[in-house]
Amino acid sequence: MSDALTPAPGGLRPRRELAGLDAISRSAMTAALHPALPATADGIAAGLSVAPRHRALLGRWLTALTTAGALSRDQDGVFHATGPAGVPTPYELTAPYARLGFPPEMARLHGAALDRLPDLLSDRITLADLLPADTDAVTSLGAYQRNAFTARLHERCAELVASETARRGPGRTTVVELGGGSGAATEAVLDALRGRNAEYLFTDVSPLYTGAAAERLGVRTALLDIDADFTDQGLAVGGADIVVAANVLHNAADLPAALRRIRRLLAPGGTLLVVDSAGDCDTVLTSMQFLLSPPASSPHGSDPRTRFSDRRAGTDTVFPTVGEWETDLTAAGFDIRARQPDDPSEPAPAGQYLWYATAPGAATVDTAPLRRLLDGRGGQPVCTVDGTDFPSAAVLAAVPPAPGGALPDAAARFFAAVADALAAATLEPGSDEGPPPHTLVLAGDPAGARAALGSWARRGRVTALPAATGPARLLAALERTEATEAVLPLASVRALPGAPTAALTDLSALTRVVCAEPGTGPDDVEAWAALGPALEQAAPLPGSHGPAPRDLADTASAAADAALGGLDLHASVDAAREVGRAALHSMVHTLHRAGCFTRPDDRHTPEEIEARVRPADDHRRLLRRWLTVLAEEGLLVQDATGVLGCAVDPRAYADLDAVWGTARRGWRAAHGSDATVTYARGSAGELLALMRAETSAAGLLFPRGKTDTARSLYRESATARYQHHAAAALVADHLRGIVGDRRVLEAGGGTATSTEVVLPELERLPGTPVDYLFTDVSPFFLDHARARFGDRLRYGLLDIDGDPGTQGHAAGSFDVVVAGGVLNAAVDTDRSVRGLARLLVPGGLLVLTEPTQEEHWVLASQGFLLTEPRDARATTGASFLTHAQWRAVLDGAGLLPVADLPAEGHPLHPLGHRVLATRRPAT
Repeated sequence: MSDALTPAPGGLRPRRELAGLDAISRSAMTAALHPALPATADGIAAGLSVAPRHRALLGRWLTALTTAGALSRDQDGVFHATGPAGVPTPYELTAPYARLGFPPEMARLHGAALDRLPDLLSDRITLADLLPADTDAVTSLGAYQRNAFTARLHERCAELVASETARRGPGRTTVVELGGGSGAATEAVLDALRGRNAEYLFTDVSPLYTGAAAERLGVRTALLDIDADFTDQGLAVGGADIVVAANVLHNAADLPAALRRIRRLLAPGGTLLVVDSAGDCDTVLTSMQFLLSPPASSPHGSDPRTRFSDRRAGTDTVFPTVGEWETDLTAAGFDIRARQPDDPSEPAPAGQYLWYATAPGAATVDTAPLRRLLDGRGGQPVCTVDGTDFPSAAVLAAVPPAPGGALPDAAARFFAAVADALAAATLEPGSDEGPPPHTLVLAGDPAGARAALGSWARRGRVTALPAATGPARLLAALERTEATEAVLPLASVRALPGAPTAALTDLSALTRVVCAEPGTGPDDVEAWAALGPALEQAAPLPGSHGPAPRDLADTASAAADAALGGLDLHASVDAAREVGRAALHSMVHTLHRAGCFTRPDDRHTPEEIEARVRPADDHRRLLRRWLTVLAEEGLLVQDATGVLGCAVDPRAYADLDAVWGTARRGWRAAHGSDATVTYARGSAGELLALMRAETSAAGLLFPRGKTDTARSLYRESATARYQHHAAAALVADHLRGIVGDRRVLEAGGGTATSTEVVLPELERLPGTPVDYLFTDVSPFFLDHARARFGDRLRYGLLDIDGDPGTQGHAAGSFDVVVAGGVLNAAVDTDRSVRGLARLLVPGGLLVLTEPTQEEHWVLASQGFLLTEPRDARATTGASFLTHAQWRAVLDGAGLLPVADLPAEGHPLHPLGHRVLATRRPAT
């Protein structure tokens, strides 16, 4: 960043005063929570009857108190008070608030809130209820922004607005303020603009604030929702020279999307000034933050973690970090000129910062080649954008930097992308052979913009739809327009063939579909072929960096195959199937021991079987899964009424040593050792006791607290070797292309059998050593890893069922996240994957290794350690997600496919163990 801002004077005293208020607030939080301690977060919420809309706020309290040492959290997630709870009084607040420059209303309101924290948490009262009857609501609710340090940021913001206005010369400068609220920033900016040729527009989503601003400040106002398209609300694309956003953008449901809207609102070279927080302030957590909880009547009132759709989704977080703010500003196309305060050794009071950013100036795109392409097309439309027709002249007038006027959002996106494509392309008229194409694209998609230029070069026509168009509307548009080709993102390419209306849609005119992103596979090609058109992959965009996904996948596959040298993979597959068969017979053997199917003609309902087996509550689901799998594999037969009979001769499973002896011989011959079979056979002899929770499954996997058995399981098989080495190659190849610091987090490292293969590959990379953070939910595994690897790794706790951000792992902090065989233990895989994805930097890699089909021997061993899921497995009853379900999870997390190994046709492919690598989009 350049253009350093002058720091505010006298920063130490405000920090001391605020630290005192924070301490009072933490004491009050602890006192409010104390009656429910010790307990988990859920237990505290239940004990204090916390309103659902305030659950995220409670989570932020717990984080603040744990960070400050007022609470501790044990490995079971139980919070404990570390000392007695102190109770502050209102009289402790008046003097420090006055010294910090707050109006008296703030001390009174905060004091009243501290007295009623349990009532506020439970929604027995609201913060507005604590205002005196004769108090002006706008003044009181805005009091927290009127203080010494926020005022300094507002003053500096106003100075920048004035200097930017002067720099623009005698013409009129248009200033738009977003979310003006109580007008604290507005007053400072208007004062600085006195005597200058500026037009000021005050906006807010609430009529309460726009009405007050119009009456008190005499400014022009408008209602504006920062989460909706600005053009639909009356603001023209490029209609503002300066945008001021003071303490509002953290409210955006999708901050990157809101910044992109602001970018389109600004004229070329325009200025954005943001005043906002980059972290929680304990004082505000016990007062104004109650206003940020979603209303109980809103769609997010029952789960406030759903209110955001950006990196904060599924977390308690409201404020992005400094790094996240700046990542999002840069990704939206802004050049960050300065930040105040800019000294990393002195954190901002109350976590507040001012960012001074500018939009790029007018592009110097030569539109002459486009003019030549469109020459002679007359007044007929050459493209239609979201229902609006554009003839040649209108297209040329709309492509930046031409003054296109106020364009709808979709059109502004489309023509901006066309301008970018035009700047990077060399255009020549296409061949006149064949009929002109009709190309359907999505507005703003770079590949679609390139396709539009190609279509016009062949005298064709273009239809552009909004980027968020759903499958049903896309299919209808393809049929209605009779488009001959379509360029679509990967998500749409995958969604359309499976849409309910796909089979009913007439796509006879459509000859080809081009996927704008990498990642299509044989299943996608086959799905589109069934509808008629051929599926193709778009060429890489100019200027793309790093290894192409196919290159990464090919390198990883070769490395994994090399690690299997000397193994007969077909024998390995046969051995795995024999172990599965032995496990199935062991399940039937266990049912027999429990008194089921003791005679050839015995028939039992599932309820009768459960009554005889007497499973522990935690294992009822597993028993039901046994019965389903045994019926699917033909060892049990089920009639139309659901009654089960045994289809296996008892002599086939009576002698477990004989059953497992065959499996052991095949396994040892294929792999050279038999630790897996030894463990599985030991579990098979204990199945009835395991089902009744009379024997510990963990004790069988970690006998005498040692990890040797588990490590052997995760090393021995051909699939394990393949997965570890493929993952290591993927990680190493990705990091090889990164200059400077490189950071890896391994989630659920467990016995470190992935680590021991990945780490040596990374230590061989040239350049700066890779920072490798080994994490697990259990200190037991961290201690074992530390004893093996010492200072070659860093170590930390991470529960994949929780939000990584609340566990000390910042979003956007890692180039690679590795999760080897751990996510099948997640309660909600979708949520866990989204949490891991948030840890990645833009362009970062997520590498998973997971089974994608039922493992019969796991059902008879480690299956007793799995918790009941709340994702797609809850419906199917399966232990593992299918391959298709995994693809849906990764797509749903917004990740782009990189590798899916082993490929179809590989000897190990039928076993269903997958290495899945995906990339976070670069922007």
